[in-house]
Amino acid sequence: MKFNLKSLFVVFTLAIVMTMGLAACGTEVSETDAGESEAAEAPAADDAGEESAETGEESAEAGDIVAAYVFTNTGAVDICELYLSPASQEEWGVDQLAGQTIAVGAEFTLKNIPAGLYDAKAIGCDGSGEAVGQLDIQN
Repeated sequence: MKFNLKSLFVVFTLAIVMTMGLAACGTEVSETDAGESEAAEAPAADDAGEESAETGEESAEAGDIVAAYVFTNTGAVDICELYLSPASQEEWGVDQLAGQTIAVGAEFTLKNIPAGLYDAKAIGCDGSGEAVGQLDIQN
């Protein structure tokens, strides 16, 4: 069976979205040297209600259920843009990477995301395409 680069990118991005779901309960998931997953409690949101300097978006209010997402690039293409927005929103908003790149095999952690239904979009650095998925974060 023959796969093209765009198909591999879509599969890789869906793997990222699924990895986000593993960390949805306020924990961060990371791989150990033995390949086993470890979960650690996400840091508390000390700056609740303050505006983020990097994204320009307001952080979660005190009392909101928040999660940390660990994006792992398991594909063959570096990721230059990553968007995560509430499904009820029509616009994607700001690029969560803010100029950073997620290299192949690297991780990126996005913290303090309130529970809810989200759309996620990743765009490869080589211009081969983009992948979009949806994630339902439960309390």
